[in-house]
Amino acid sequence: MTDAQNQPSPAASPASEANRNLDWATAEDAYHLVNGLLAQVTAANDLIVLLATLLGEDRLKPVVETPQWAQYQAGRRQMEQLQATLDKFSATMQRLAANQPDRIEADASEPD
Repeated sequence: MTDAQNQPSPAASPASEANRNLDWATAEDAYHLVNGLLAQVTAANDLIVLLATLLGEDRLKPVVETPQWAQYQAGRRQMEQLQATLDKFSATMQRLAANQPDRIEADASEPD
């Protein structure tokens, strides 16, 4: 038997397992970060709609003519364009989570 045959496969090495877990942890952190940011953006958008409704059309006109409003609208359009990518990312994370049974059990026991 050669030395190469006596060596464990890279997939079975502790370093490889640690890297896979690190990759999962990083992906999981990114997923939670994105969801948190989306929740904040959704809440801010809902608040802006409420405030705009309360202001009324006459008072809202000067606001919508500002560069800040144009920037807000550009951000909303960008989020709409990203929706398909976000959905794909979410589906990928759910598929990866299915291969992480210890993570699923841990996530299920955490309160929302």
